[in-house]
Amino acid sequence: MKRPLMGAGIALVAGTAAALSGISCVWIAVTAVVCGVCVLKWTESSLTYVLGLSVFLIVGFCRVLSIDDAGEIVPAKQEIRGEIYKIQEKENSRWIYLRTEDNFRVLVLITDSAEREKSYYKGQILKVSGEAEAFRHSANPGQFDEKNYYASQGVSYRFWAKEIYCVSEGRWFYRKLRILEKLRQRLALFYRGTMSESGAGVVMAAVLGDRSGFQADLRRYYQENGWIHLVTTSGLHLSFIAMGFYRRLRKSTFSILPSTAAALIVMAAYGYMTDFGDSMLRAMGMMMLLLIGRLLGRKTDAPTVIVLVADILLMLRPERLMSAGFQLSFGAVIGVETGKSMYRRWKIPMGKGFREKLQETFWIQTGIFIVTLPVILWHMYEVSVFGFFYNFFMIPLISLIVPAAFITGLLGISPLGLLTGPASKVMWGIDMLLTWVHKLPSKTFICGRPQWRQICFFLLICGLAVLLERLHFAFSRSFGPVLIVLACFLLMAVRVREDRILCVDVGQGDSICILSKDGHAILVDGGSSDVKKVYSYRIEPMLKYYGVRKIDAWFLTHGDSDHVSGIEEALGGGSISIKQVILPDISGDETLEEIRTLAEERKITVQKIHPGDRLTAGNFRLDCLYPENGNCAGNKNNASLVLSLTRRMKIGNFVMLLMGDLEKEGEDVLLREGTLPDCDVLKVGHHGSSGATSDAFLAAVLPEWAFISCGEDNRYGHPHDETLERLNSIGCRYLTTAGQGALGIIFSSEIYQVYAWQK
Repeated sequence: MKRPLMGAGIALVAGTAAALSGISCVWIAVTAVVCGVCVLKWTESSLTYVLGLSVFLIVGFCRVLSIDDAGEIVPAKQEIRGEIYKIQEKENSRWIYLRTEDNFRVLVLITDSAEREKSYYKGQILKVSGEAEAFRHSANPGQFDEKNYYASQGVSYRFWAKEIYCVSEGRWFYRKLRILEKLRQRLALFYRGTMSESGAGVVMAAVLGDRSGFQADLRRYYQENGWIHLVTTSGLHLSFIAMGFYRRLRKSTFSILPSTAAALIVMAAYGYMTDFGDSMLRAMGMMMLLLIGRLLGRKTDAPTVIVLVADILLMLRPERLMSAGFQLSFGAVIGVETGKSMYRRWKIPMGKGFREKLQETFWIQTGIFIVTLPVILWHMYEVSVFGFFYNFFMIPLISLIVPAAFITGLLGISPLGLLTGPASKVMWGIDMLLTWVHKLPSKTFICGRPQWRQICFFLLICGLAVLLERLHFAFSRSFGPVLIVLACFLLMAVRVREDRILCVDVGQGDSICILSKDGHAILVDGGSSDVKKVYSYRIEPMLKYYGVRKIDAWFLTHGDSDHVSGIEEALGGGSISIKQVILPDISGDETLEEIRTLAEERKITVQKIHPGDRLTAGNFRLDCLYPENGNCAGNKNNASLVLSLTRRMKIGNFVMLLMGDLEKEGEDVLLREGTLPDCDVLKVGHHGSSGATSDAFLAAVLPEWAFISCGEDNRYGHPHDETLERLNSIGCRYLTTAGQGALGIIFSSEIYQVYAWQK
């Protein structure tokens, strides 16, 4: 059989993926039997080979089951001791990764300015006192899942450092390699001294793997244009430097053996200097097999090498498979091979020379786009509009900038002072080039996370296009690319929408999101007093997860920061447009007035809402119940906007009350007016404070469920025991964002279902 190792490697990856996804052994066995029968019937494989594939499938599955869950346990002790294996500089902190004496990997965070001034190096033995903390799963749809990410890095828990002592300088091996770390530091200083802040940030990230200068706005710009993989130290850059060095030696008088040895040494040194990320390890493994194959005079099969390297990395740490970095790194190289195959099958005769090279580049770019598209949408929910076309010049540009910056940096820090001036001029030129690049427009198309059946359908259509070509179907030359374009369109543009209400976990704050199946998106509040950049890190990712491209209306109940900090951030530069902002008709709230002014400056419609006003969005209807025109100077909470949210059902209507921060005084006004409806779900007022949600109020509205939005271990003690007792007394079940993450309601024509993001 052609490429037998590749088939075995794919089986191992499939077993690993199945175990990580929680698929049962029964389904694995059934799938293995079906696939085995298909392989026997439609290929020339023997029964022995098929049984061998099953063994590899089982090995991958069992490797995941063998993972020691002890790393999930955060030690109670307040002191750890371990060896440094990685150091990262952040904007306001330093992150040190330790291998502890009990064989855990721990992320140590140093925020004290005095401790941050100290120099630390790999291999040093540290004793650290402080406080251990577990990583957490995402609390909302679309939110970064730090627990899964650090599991893929092999890191068990986080440790907030208070005091740090260097016990030992470490083993001699690390002391000898310290010159590489000092080289990295000197290069970083040279780049900072010769370039602008943004230019130095890009070069340091690309060449050294140092992201301390790669600020959030710059990172977002590169991500929106699909360049983020180009400016992180990866296999691409390793190939520029190590393989360039190898070719230079081979063109000189050196034979293949010393050239290979020298290239491997350069590769290992560069990898050590830049911390051996997954992408770097992938490239190192592939290049090592490639160079050894050349040394032995054997032809290296790229697809087989890709799979074998993936198998090695997954056997060392299976959790890698679910990380975006691992998937994108391998997806990109698989995409290159796919693009080359597409070029061979579907190229248009255009003669030789530049046009032929341009067409080959186009197909390779297409291959990378097709292979990585499901990964990008699954993890990022959006694709770059211009990135595909930008990469025609950005990839060659970065391929020149990285080795040029590396070599120029070495010349700039050399003892020969005469070279410093010319090196600075070169870096100035690179800086000007990057400044021009940063002026290019950026735009993303928000698609949302695709469903599994969409991804499977996408793969089936792409597979059909290849199959038709192999069967020499009459119109396969033109029909195949059309099928692939159709598959990409269906994956990006088609979404299954449902009527849904989501109480977003924003920490100590409030944010309600209403999504209709016809595409409307409405927010009620959006702020937090304990989560920084709550819009960027929690609200906007949630909207992108569901494919929301515009916010039709954003209601604000009142002006406290834990209700409005998110919209203030969004108005300052969010990527999702806001159609209108709706405020309560009250006076004296300076924060709401500032938001109104800011929104009008952004050409966003601002409206005041009064009791009796109504907004309809698909099957949803929002009715304003409170407050009347008045002055809120005395108590903002009791001037909070109250909305009744109704959803049409086949039998009767679903009703949810959104109480903002209304307390007992405001509830009494509503009770006297008699406008309160019976409700199915109550968004409890003022985060579950005992001063709200009175007995009389609960007796009037009689909710079946109560949602409480509050932060974990918040300083106010929300929700108060008195409130929970009152809810229990009427048989109302309650959920809190602090305990269960985002709280949701999903609708069918007849029923509604309450769910929690963290079950």
